[in-house]
Amino acid sequence: MISQDGDPTARILAEVDGLAARMVDTLAEAIAVPSINPRYPGQEYSKVVGAEGEMSALLADLYAEAGADLTTVTVERGRDNVVGVLPGTGGGRSLLLNGHVDVVPPGRLDRWHGDPFRAVVTGDRVTGRGATDMKGGLIAAAYAAVALRRAGLRLAGDLVLQAVVGEEVGDHEAGTTAVLEAGFGADAAIVCEPSGQRGTLPAMVPVTPGLLWFSITMEGKTAHSGLRGMTIHPTLEGDALGVNTVDKFWIVYQALRALEDEWAGHDRHPLFPPGYFNLLPGVLRANPSGILVPFFLADELTVEYCVYHHPGRTNEEVMAEIETRVTDACRRDPWLRAHPPVFEWKLLWPPYALPDDAPIAATVAHAHATAAGQVPLTTGFMGVCDLTWMDRKDIGGLVYGPGVGYTAHAENEYVEIAQLIQSAKTYALTAVSWCGLAATE
Repeated sequence: MISQDGDPTARILAEVDGLAARMVDTLAEAIAVPSINPRYPGQEYSKVVGAEGEMSALLADLYAEAGADLTTVTVERGRDNVVGVLPGTGGGRSLLLNGHVDVVPPGRLDRWHGDPFRAVVTGDRVTGRGATDMKGGLIAAAYAAVALRRAGLRLAGDLVLQAVVGEEVGDHEAGTTAVLEAGFGADAAIVCEPSGQRGTLPAMVPVTPGLLWFSITMEGKTAHSGLRGMTIHPTLEGDALGVNTVDKFWIVYQALRALEDEWAGHDRHPLFPPGYFNLLPGVLRANPSGILVPFFLADELTVEYCVYHHPGRTNEEVMAEIETRVTDACRRDPWLRAHPPVFEWKLLWPPYALPDDAPIAATVAHAHATAAGQVPLTTGFMGVCDLTWMDRKDIGGLVYGPGVGYTAHAENEYVEIAQLIQSAKTYALTAVSWCGLAATE
């Protein structure tokens, strides 16, 4: 057995510091892999699929360097999840470090300061698609395991490293859930998603909101644009002559906007800023059937909403509230009463909350404080993550990882190098404390 004499904390911190430059270089290599989720809306699957697997292979090399036993779990060809297990000697608790290899598309290329898949490294940050969300976290977790081995430390409990596909579209059946169902769970988990802000260290995140995606489709009646006045004034022909769906959507918009204001007033949570929970009409398509000129009344409309709701409420409760508000508003309009909007619920991502007394929270907090010399902040998560699906498998955990959250999905996304190093230290120290050190011979 490897000798574990000396101060393991000092050795871990020294090893991570010594690996810092390599971590940055490896993150740049990872950013160069354009691992866009092939199921992301707007992507041509056959042209994109495969890069997630390339990213997993890069992580597998690091897991192997750390001495992990490797397993590939694949639901869809080219979309490989990789798991590295550093087997403990027995008697300790197991810890899971999870991250997703897929990224969102780069968006407007003209708004990037260069190629989004070619990392730009400055004195304090690494910029590129996926730097924050969340290749920085994956790299930090892998190097935490490498540092443990270089420090000559062996754990009593298993350390499980997961690099999974699919998270960006909620495709957990191909990613995290598939890996868990293959037998690679643990007693507690850290999802290495970004939890920092600019100029800060990563925060601890024990709670995530619920996320809903739905569309509303509305039906109108087309007519010549010159007849608009006669269709909107009730003293004239009105709906009998034509109905513009853009006008009718205003009724729906106002109802949901009022609900959003109500949430800001009464749906409060101590770890989220007031007004965080919201209903975003993010995509709007309206036009005359088959025509994209404004010389007809638009008789077709579809709006796509993204909803973040209070973690103390269920998806089903919020869905019913939204539908009721829209239905009640539409009953007051003769046309919409006879032609009600049609809902389609497309993504239902339940919220997650770690119990206040969960031991993993105290362990991560102590590890962070040991490495940073200060206690970590605790906050709610800006989005959603795979903690939800781990909870379904009775695995509790929290989010903690490098990254400036508000740059996720944005042009010129970046991660601060100080957060990268801090995260690797926290992961390694958490593993030692949570899993325990093997007895020395």
